Amino acid sequence: MKALDATPARVGYPIMLLAFGTSMVGVGIGSYGLPLFVLTTTGSATLTGWIAAAALVGSLLTGGLMGPLIDRVGMRRAWIFSLAGGSTTAALTVALFAAGLLPPWLLVSLSFVRSCVESPGRVAIFGMIPAVAEASGRNLARANGTVRAMNGVSNLASPIAAGIIAAVLGSVFTILADAVCALLALTVALVFLRRPTMTTIDEVNATRPRRRSYQREFREAIRYFWSDRLLRTLICFTVFFAALDAAIANIGLTLYAQQVLGSVTWYGVLVSCFGLGSLAGTVGYSVFGHRAPPRGLYLSAYLGFALVVLLLSVNDHTAVALGLMVVAGVLTSPIDLLYLAALQERVPERMFGRVTSVATTVISGPGPVAVALVTWLITGVGAHAAFALIGGCYLVVAVSLLFVRSLHQLRPPKPVTTTAEVSS
Repeated sequence: MKALDATPARVGYPIMLLAFGTSMVGVGIGSYGLPLFVLTTTGSATLTGWIAAAALVGSLLTGGLMGPLIDRVGMRRAWIFSLAGGSTTAALTVALFAAGLLPPWLLVSLSFVRSCVESPGRVAIFGMIPAVAEASGRNLARANGTVRAMNGVSNLASPIAAGIIAAVLGSVFTILADAVCALLALTVALVFLRRPTMTTIDEVNATRPRRRSYQREFREAIRYFWSDRLLRTLICFTVFFAALDAAIANIGLTLYAQQVLGSVTWYGVLVSCFGLGSLAGTVGYSVFGHRAPPRGLYLSAYLGFALVVLLLSVNDHTAVALGLMVVAGVLTSPIDLLYLAALQERVPERMFGRVTSVATTVISGPGPVAVALVTWLITGVGAHAAFALIGGCYLVVAVSLLFVRSLHQLRPPKPVTTTAEVSS
């Protein structure tokens, strides 16, 4: 009887992956298809920029403010809300366009709302992974790696899919694909992810008292990650590294392609090579990462990326630059997975949403400032000198990590007890 009862728990993991993958395909196609839709229907690059800015603001605001609400309603419910909201917003965009009732201000507003409802889903899915993986007997590192790999595949395939759909059917059908995929994922989540073992965090939150205010829960999240030495270390250093990463990805590689490689069109190829390397590294980590020392992986990733940036500063060959970007993707792929595993293992389920969302907002905050500084630096001294300076800063901070004692607290994921072992 126990073995029969354990079967639904084992099934919950692939079902969660199915729903997540379906949703990611739709979000990817819609995200890449939206600029095509705007440019095709309005011809306005300015409106495209406003929509991108509105989406960024929505993501930052929701990421910082929705954490306590996610904890109150539970991870599964927050994910379902995100899927329902995304499907409704995308479908409404298509319907209003078909009816000729979609002025620019409303399109910007819908893009803002779409970004707002998407953010809780991203937090919720990673909050659900530990309970679902444990119930099905999966290793946490492998489960995280699988989800990240699916995200990487989506990021690589979605631009191609969006371009094909826009060319064959029309750009508005990329938005429709987003709505359909979100609806399919919502159906899977509602119908099949209903077992108690899949909704542990919802049951826990249902019994929590509701006397504490939103502000108090928000402050509690900040106090929690600041009082944990390992989380505080990871977040503080990630603020610095994430700011430089955002600057390199958004403007650094663009100007590098223009000044060093001779054409800005190489920027897309550089990013694709990094994405391929990141996907390969994520797959490798999901298979073998639980056997490697986490601290060694963490230090090697940052030291290796610093060397890659320094090598880019002295390189003039396109093929070498593309190869270095593949290496950079492989080296840095474990960083997010190690950080995510530390959050999942050290943050209580009852406050995972607020701690994770606050930490993500803190990490993302300095990004725009770093982009502006790197832009000023490259335009002033050139790409080679700027990358040498950035790589040097990266290397100094990465070497300092060798002397941070709290990183010794990074531990491999605990082995899970499989349902077969429970049954026996």
